[in-house]
Amino acid sequence: MRLQDIPGVGPRLRERLLSHFGSEERAFRAIADEDMEDLRSAIGERQAMATVRAARGLRYGASPESFLATGEAERIYRAVLNRMAEHANTAYARMRIFTLFPSGSPELINETRSLSLRAVDLRRRLGDVRELMRRIKPLRRREAQRIKGRAIVARSPEELERVRSMGFDRLLDIHLAESPGELRDTASGYDHVIVLGDPGASLPGVEIAERLEVWYIAPEAVLSFYTDNRDVLEAAMDLGALLEERGIERFEGLAELRDALRRLFDGADSPDISRIDDILRRLPEAIDSALARANVELRQRIEASSVTLGGQDLLRALGRGDVIRDVFEMQMQGIFKSVISDARARVASNLNMRGGEAIWLEEIISQEIKYPIEINHRALRQLELELRRRRESDALRIKREMARSLTSMDVIAANLIKRLMQLDFLYAIGSFAVSYELTMPELIDAPGIGFRDGRHLFIQNPEPVSYSLGSCGISEHSERSAILSGVNSGGKTSLLELIAQIAILAHMGLPVPARECRVSIFEELYFFAKSSGTLSAGAFESTMRKLSAIATERRKLVLADEMEAITEPGASARIIASILDMIHENGSVALFVSHLADEIRRFSKTAVRVDGIEAEGLDDNNNLILTRSPRYNHLARSTPELILDRLVRTTEGEERIFYESLLMRFRNTQP
Repeated sequence: MRLQDIPGVGPRLRERLLSHFGSEERAFRAIADEDMEDLRSAIGERQAMATVRAARGLRYGASPESFLATGEAERIYRAVLNRMAEHANTAYARMRIFTLFPSGSPELINETRSLSLRAVDLRRRLGDVRELMRRIKPLRRREAQRIKGRAIVARSPEELERVRSMGFDRLLDIHLAESPGELRDTASGYDHVIVLGDPGASLPGVEIAERLEVWYIAPEAVLSFYTDNRDVLEAAMDLGALLEERGIERFEGLAELRDALRRLFDGADSPDISRIDDILRRLPEAIDSALARANVELRQRIEASSVTLGGQDLLRALGRGDVIRDVFEMQMQGIFKSVISDARARVASNLNMRGGEAIWLEEIISQEIKYPIEINHRALRQLELELRRRRESDALRIKREMARSLTSMDVIAANLIKRLMQLDFLYAIGSFAVSYELTMPELIDAPGIGFRDGRHLFIQNPEPVSYSLGSCGISEHSERSAILSGVNSGGKTSLLELIAQIAILAHMGLPVPARECRVSIFEELYFFAKSSGTLSAGAFESTMRKLSAIATERRKLVLADEMEAITEPGASARIIASILDMIHENGSVALFVSHLADEIRRFSKTAVRVDGIEAEGLDDNNNLILTRSPRYNHLARSTPELILDRLVRTTEGEERIFYESLLMRFRNTQP
């Protein structure tokens, strides 16, 4: 089989599939696996759904278009699909739902029936997890951002070219430094430098590369994939854990992935890195504040002090002018030492500085006897550089550990998301079934369809209806063809639509809206909607051409709503009677809504059952009082008769006599 064997796949579409998947085999696999996301990326959503639908039909010898023989049947099918798709939480599930179609293939129907039973079981066991399901989306993989403050240094042009060929130049700066001096100059501009080869001497912030792998050189490129998809992955892990806990599914590598991502998402930095970040953020302000307080304290203590000159000091002062300063510094050094020591201790304590970090304060806040005390900004910059390098080195070590553990888990994560989206397809079908209390129909051999307590999907709070055609065991009546009579607005059209909904869902392999249902497998469904008026000659001919398909030997279900409008009443009755005869001969099943039941029965060669949706009367507001389930072998009264009957009962005198006369004539002319 070739790609172009699939209906709808021409040369251009085949080229797009080959371009995306790389080979015909891989494209076939994606179509067979119904990998909707990958197919959508290759050929677009609408074409992806059509291709999957056509391929499934080809596999089972069932054309997606063959079962739905009329436009009205297609309309009901689309409405059912749209209602089902409302229960999908992911785009994948929605697309998969739109690939389902009804057919007369027992193999395809039974395959989907098995899937539907799993879907209902999944929904009941899993409960309401829509909030988690809605967060499941395909994982995004965007280009990693460039890393600042880190660089790779190659010691030869060959090494430089090798690094570029591996794509590292897209992630961070790359330099060539062939001499120790060039390496030293390059390293001075970065927080961390990874050098390829021996640097020749130990330099701060420089390490020798142990390997050339992304997780080692630029772990952020690995980790960003997971942080970019954090919400999706967290929902997937929670949902996956729930599925495993309830014994529904098992996911390979889920526990390891969850542990690795929890460390990443909960904060991978060590306490020391957080402490250094805090120092770098607050260091200038802490020193300024400590010095301001120290200068105030120093002024106050100096103002409260005095300097004493001895005799020798006076003699020396007479000969040398700077003696006074020497005496001052000697007598004030204790005050300066105490105030500066307190200022350093205050900064170190405030910033939780440790070890050599606090020693740097001796250079930043000098003990020189000078007022006001000033900051050594060069020493401050050196401390900040030292802290950044330490922070970068520690953070890089932690990032590498996480990136190394996650570097091969992207496949596990992608498979987890894919399986959860596939499960959402089942979950959507199950939710649809549970929400509408659907039941899996029983498939029978004899042509027929019947149900108890059927509920129209698109009527709010519908009254349950029971009805059957053919030998399906729902009732004792086994006629395969029937005419449905009844009052206007009594529910005849709604019953036809309900039968169509049940037939379509059953032939899709899905549960149906009824407490109990039995249905045979039909090859075609015809639904003829009510005409708005008598057709023109051309429109009548077109309708007749559509009806001619009914004469085939294929088993079919035919539903028609007041077809007598296609031409004059007498001719309509003959046409409908002939159609019912043909349907009966080829083993099909039919229900026609008509006000010409007696005439049709008179012209029909085969026994045609007449059923009726009977109204008991009208209430005080002229609303029908009726039971929606048809009565078998019963011609229902019409709306005019009910109105005349009510008028007879609610009037007196000559007016009542008039209504009685009309009612009597009406009943004498009605069968």
